[in-house]
Amino acid sequence: MYMKQGSMVRTQVYLSKEQEQALKSLALTSGTRQSELIREAVDLLLSEKNIMPYQWKEALHDMKGMWSDDKTAEQRMQTIREEFDR
Repeated sequence: MYMKQGSMVRTQVYLSKEQEQALKSLALTSGTRQSELIREAVDLLLSEKNIMPYQWKEALHDMKGMWSDDKTAEQRMQTIREEFDR
């Protein structure tokens, strides 16, 4: 992976001996630098963690209009709001 100079930030992390050995082994067997493996792991973690914020937006979008024919929806929502105002 080629990165333009200045597009990356140097950081330092502490790994356990086991993590260090496993990372070195993976780097040797895969032919990939340790730094690249660490960046891949960070990208994977960030993509997993960032899925949730978008899922709730999609769920809300899918629910749009589901109570449009319900004549009692407004009163039920008012009751729910009053319960939270306690």
